[in-house]
Amino acid sequence: MRGPDVYTCPSCRDSGWILNQSEPVETVVPCPDCRTTRTTNRLLKDAGIPPRYYDKGLDVYFPDPRSSQEQALKRAAEYIEAFPDVRRGLLFVGKPGVGKTHLSVAILKRLVLEKNVAGKFIDETEFLRRLQYSYGPDSPETEREVLLPLMKADLLVWDDLGTGRPTEWAMETIRTLLNHRYTFQKQTVFTTNWPVRLTARKPGETGEQSLAERITVRLLSRIMEMAEIVEVTGPDFREEVHKPGMDAVQSKKRADQIVIQVGRLRCEKCGSLAIEERDKTEIKRNREGEFVEVFCSCRKCKEEFVARFYPAKNQVEYVKKV
Repeated sequence: MRGPDVYTCPSCRDSGWILNQSEPVETVVPCPDCRTTRTTNRLLKDAGIPPRYYDKGLDVYFPDPRSSQEQALKRAAEYIEAFPDVRRGLLFVGKPGVGKTHLSVAILKRLVLEKNVAGKFIDETEFLRRLQYSYGPDSPETEREVLLPLMKADLLVWDDLGTGRPTEWAMETIRTLLNHRYTFQKQTVFTTNWPVRLTARKPGETGEQSLAERITVRLLSRIMEMAEIVEVTGPDFREEVHKPGMDAVQSKKRADQIVIQVGRLRCEKCGSLAIEERDKTEIKRNREGEFVEVFCSCRKCKEEFVARFYPAKNQVEYVKKV
């Protein structure tokens, strides 16, 4: 008995070619759906999003209604909708665990998937480590190879601004990169845990360091020209996850949100969009990442099939029952 047929692209059944019947003589042409998918997948891979954040999207960001998280979520969605017709980027400011990185990665992913934006994600500490290592004789990459993709990216997500050691070398490197992006009007989305104040503490004054003290007033002033400040307050998501039963609750919420997006399904047999979702699984994982399986039937031709929806890749695989 044959196993299930799994197709990444139902249009050509992963052959890469489709039959063009619009001309007097039938011809075989490259599948346009595959070409778009390949481009999108390459951009997503090149974005450098860490595996921990593959599944982060606006649809699985659950704000606390008593906090500013809901407003931050709305602002992120507005930014995506308006891009590239936006004047400034965003600077998400808040305590650790309130979802700043989640929102910034969600912006990057949506713009890659929906608008084919060439974007990059960097964590400041890791970026400075890579750059410093690039000067060594055994480094696999040069300083230029580290910096150039970040200078050219249409959208750069800069995570944990101000976390790196504030040495003069680090500040000069960051200034060079951000000045280039500022000059060429490249969009940048930042996150930081440090409070934004343009004044440093007076000698002897106690209290938490500000972002200005971490990266200098001069650099912060430039960043404020480049990005709109979005305050993110609320409970620490990382603490919420450890409450009894929260893993199951969050998993169900995420699965439900993923299934909402599966409305794009069409029957691979007759092409109908009249698909009935009969059941779904909890979130599963394989080598391709997390996915939800949805058991479907076509209202038109009664064909039954299973669709695997991968939120990280925004990709559907059709598994036909035999």
